[in-house]
Amino acid sequence: MNVVATLRHRASHSPLEIFLVVLVLYSGVVATALYAVFGADFPGLAAVPYAWAPMVSAGVTVWLCGESIRDWLGQLQNLRVGLQWYLAGIGIMMIGTEFETIVGVLLGGDAVVPYAPIRDYVFTFAVTLFIAGALEELGWRGFLQPRLQQRFSALQASLAIGIIWGLWHVPMILTGTGSFTVFWEYMLNITVQSVILGWLYNNTEGALPVVMLTHASHNMPRVGNVTGNIPAVFDILSGDALFYSVCALVLTLYAGSQTLTRGGTLPSVPGKFEERLPQRENPTDR
Repeated sequence: MNVVATLRHRASHSPLEIFLVVLVLYSGVVATALYAVFGADFPGLAAVPYAWAPMVSAGVTVWLCGESIRDWLGQLQNLRVGLQWYLAGIGIMMIGTEFETIVGVLLGGDAVVPYAPIRDYVFTFAVTLFIAGALEELGWRGFLQPRLQQRFSALQASLAIGIIWGLWHVPMILTGTGSFTVFWEYMLNITVQSVILGWLYNNTEGALPVVMLTHASHNMPRVGNVTGNIPAVFDILSGDALFYSVCALVLTLYAGSQTLTRGGTLPSVPGKFEERLPQRENPTDR
């Protein structure tokens, strides 16, 4: 049995493990190469290949499993899912980003708008959506979410992805690439965001464009900067982390932890051509 055949056999039995192995190997090689070329302080755009790691890991695993690459990528075509889901995802992220500004203005503070040049918003959104961060969703939600949900509840799957997602960013945090807060707060922030994105993915039957636009919306610079008295709670926990935590809790209580959907159904695993079956609902989830 040659190497490829061995890997295919292993992938068919343990796709999640293969995904994680490829993720670590690819990320390690890219991070090492970036460090060798640029040192500890490399430019942000140089890190774009690192952002491809979840997508590459998912694609390699789908190929090794002998599944349909076309069907897996076909999630990108699932655009017609209802405007309300786009508005919900983008709205949650934008309110979270501006939550401290909103609270500050309501308490009588002055806000400077826009906080950054308009070109910064356009550039950041375009880069994130088309060549960087949003492409991660082909791996996080487009691969891991439906497969983990075969073993665990949707909430547990989302929390696990959030932890993996956060730890995967550690090399970027160490090099100062991107805007990262203190580590524990960043981990909380990205984990509760994962619950929100999992909720969107499941409720739109695997519509990656909704999730990707939501992801890109979160990476935008904030619009306003408020001056004046800011509640002391924001010295402990940032406004976006606080807001996303509340949203994740409310969504879980409303939709139920088993599927994060009111209908109790889950998307099929892309690439396997499996039919989406109703999930047995736990009465305690309502």
